[in-house]
Amino acid sequence: MCMSQHLWMGCRGPSSPAPPLILLLLPLFLLFMMPHLAQGAITIPPHYKLPNISSPPSLTQVPTSFTAFSHEDLTLPCEATGNPTPIFRWEKDGEDFGLKTTGSGTLKAQKEEPLESYAGHYRCYASNTLGTAMTQTVKVIVEPQPYLVKQNKLHQTAYEGESIILTCNPPQSSTPLKIYWMNMSMVHIEQSDRVMIGLDGNLYFSNLLKADSKNEYVCTAHYTAARTILPDTVVRLTVLPTNDIHHARRPHLLRPTGSHTLVQTLRGQSVTLECIPKGLPTPRVEWQKINGHHSNLAAKLQNYNRWLHFDHITEDDDGEYRCRAINSYGNVTHSFTVTVQAAPYWSKESQDLMYTPGETVRLDCQAKGSPEPIITWSINGQTLANVDDDPRRTITSSALILKDVELADTAVYQCEATNKHGSILLNIKLFVVELTPEILSSDGVVYKVFEGGDIQMHCESFGSPRPHITWVREDVVSLISDPRVSLLTNGTIELVNATQEDSGVYTCSVKHTDIFITANLEVFNRTVILMGPQDVHVLRGGSAFLHCLFYKDPRLQDYKVAWKKDGHTLLESSRDDKYTVFENNTLEVANVQPDDTANYSCDVYTEPLGSVSATGSITVVASPDPPRSLSLSDIEKHSVTLNWVPGSSHNSPITEFHVEVHEEPLTGKRKEKWQRKKVVPGDFNHLQLILQPFCTYRFRVVAVNDIGRSDPSEPTKDHSTQQDVPYENPTGVRSNSTDPDTLIITWDEMENRLQNGPDFHYKVYWREAQEKRKEWNVTTVKSPPFQINNAGTYTPFEIKVQAVNAVGTGPQPESQIGHSGEDKPEEPPTGVTCIVTNNTVRVTWNEAQRVRGQLLGYKIYIRRLGPASGRDRRSLSKHHH
Repeated sequence: MCMSQHLWMGCRGPSSPAPPLILLLLPLFLLFMMPHLAQGAITIPPHYKLPNISSPPSLTQVPTSFTAFSHEDLTLPCEATGNPTPIFRWEKDGEDFGLKTTGSGTLKAQKEEPLESYAGHYRCYASNTLGTAMTQTVKVIVEPQPYLVKQNKLHQTAYEGESIILTCNPPQSSTPLKIYWMNMSMVHIEQSDRVMIGLDGNLYFSNLLKADSKNEYVCTAHYTAARTILPDTVVRLTVLPTNDIHHARRPHLLRPTGSHTLVQTLRGQSVTLECIPKGLPTPRVEWQKINGHHSNLAAKLQNYNRWLHFDHITEDDDGEYRCRAINSYGNVTHSFTVTVQAAPYWSKESQDLMYTPGETVRLDCQAKGSPEPIITWSINGQTLANVDDDPRRTITSSALILKDVELADTAVYQCEATNKHGSILLNIKLFVVELTPEILSSDGVVYKVFEGGDIQMHCESFGSPRPHITWVREDVVSLISDPRVSLLTNGTIELVNATQEDSGVYTCSVKHTDIFITANLEVFNRTVILMGPQDVHVLRGGSAFLHCLFYKDPRLQDYKVAWKKDGHTLLESSRDDKYTVFENNTLEVANVQPDDTANYSCDVYTEPLGSVSATGSITVVASPDPPRSLSLSDIEKHSVTLNWVPGSSHNSPITEFHVEVHEEPLTGKRKEKWQRKKVVPGDFNHLQLILQPFCTYRFRVVAVNDIGRSDPSEPTKDHSTQQDVPYENPTGVRSNSTDPDTLIITWDEMENRLQNGPDFHYKVYWREAQEKRKEWNVTTVKSPPFQINNAGTYTPFEIKVQAVNAVGTGPQPESQIGHSGEDKPEEPPTGVTCIVTNNTVRVTWNEAQRVRGQLLGYKIYIRRLGPASGRDRRSLSKHHH
């Protein structure tokens, strides 16, 4: 943009080229007309050269109320800026005081004048040709330096266990003072819940100890404003022994007295509620807000809970409070009604701003307080009652409104809010100015945009009144009806959904001046990613390949491709130990590990038009990590719940858990291998297990996903179960007799894990089957078989075997039938006959007797009758029943 030769001249100088013809044509070619600013203040751009114009005064230092003890203390600051330089004057008690000054209005006491003559109410005024600013009225109190007429010396006597108050009455002052209790060596008296300094400066003893006897308790008053310390009172305290030292004393309050206190305070002040008890043992103090609790407020407990302190009290703290002093022999309470009102304070303040002629100005003055403050307005230090009426001026409850402002309306307006607790005052500058128009944006800027994109071309201007901005295009085509075009209030033109036909030169000018700039718009084909990275799953340790194929406008020579992992650029060079970018912009990620699982984006930058991006992901899959944090819970006599925390699934959901057990019976000490106990679905993380008695267990868990099995988890610590009776008896109970007159009973020996306790053995029962009523024969053995002699030949017996250990016997067994040993049959069958029919012989016989065993069958012998060579006897190959 061309620069003007003088601040108040237009942008175009004598050597500037003539404006395009379009600027001289009818308004048909105007893009848009910037409306006149009707509301709001002027905001000066940072790069606008503001002329050295006049301005009303602005106060930079103001006085506050204070107490003076000497001439050196009396300094009332009053400083201000403005152009021309302000002139200062003071009023005291409503009358002019002192001389007018220039440059500085700070007032200091003259030593030749009596200090007392400066007591009163003061206000400072700073004025120049454009207005007057004034300070709030402040009060100056004059006091002599505090001094002691005579130091008090007291002697007090009391008995152990009693309470006592050591009083301190230093000279009063309008400024706060601090009270300290010390000894003559200037060592502070140690405070505790038993001994403490109250808000009134007295020293309180809830109960006395013999050690409290001292010759000198010194009360010292520190006047911080007067820079003075006075030792007011010296007390000699004698504590006498008593026989009823151990007698209890229920609590009472040393301070405050009575049962209720009314506390009235102002918002923002520091307030302390105090309860100092007496009693033996030393009472403790509790605080409560009725229908609430002090912990919900901005209150703090201090001095061993004797104080409830508010740093900056607010209306929310208004209410009822109760303190309660308690010891083991009773309690006492005191209530406080806290009423919080407020001196006026600002809730909204108007700022000093510039305005252009013709605007409507609203000066806000919103104040709060309790009672509600009254708002009054002044102009240049004079109340509106003393100023001529102006129909353009309107006063509301919280604002002053002035319509159609003029240069002559430049002034300082004062807003004052007042209630019975005080007042506050605000100076507001109303500054009405005229500034020559100027275009602040650069000339000849080239703007680039993708086809279909949005673009803003800037023409920031400034002036007072606000300049009217127009935009036109070189082909003299009106853009008013184009819905894609809009003009922002700051002069910027915005074009959406740009096309190739929008390329060209645009001109921005200030109406009724020869000030203008041009802007060049270039529209490019949009960059498009034709094949971007995909979402891939890769086994841990493998390689992943992500592609990035794109198209760009051939006119865009300056471009860059960057790969990012979760938004962070991977590498600047094309090769790396981990990553490789090939010439076609494909990215290889080698030896993928779990931390390579992420979103990967291919960003194509075409400066200065921005970038396009496509995103894919790499998901690294692997067999799961082993479960961790195994623990046992719900431990019962013979059951337990196993809990675990699943390890990482490595992006392949865990489908199941294998719970493995290492079981070691406490009998036999035979080491067992890990065995799979149960398969649990992958969304479980616990399992209840039924355990055998008298065994030691360890557990571990293996996680399984579609990729494979995890390593086993760390096993649990050993868990041993209690002994119990056997839960079952041996199976396979049978007779295995081979010799006559002998009964051998045998069975399948039980596993160690089923024995359930120490001293395991078997109880064997037998009796002859034909003698059901006969008592059982019983014996105990360690292991099978068991032999019984003199049992007869193939005699049937009822037999049963029961498991037994040191705890007891197993369930009642069921009996089986067994036999003693067999012997050969004593006689052959009788009544043998045969009948020959054709080629068939039918042989019959009587059933054999005295077989002495289980009859397996009969052996038949035959002999052919005929020639001698065929007369050999032979038996049939099969037994026949």
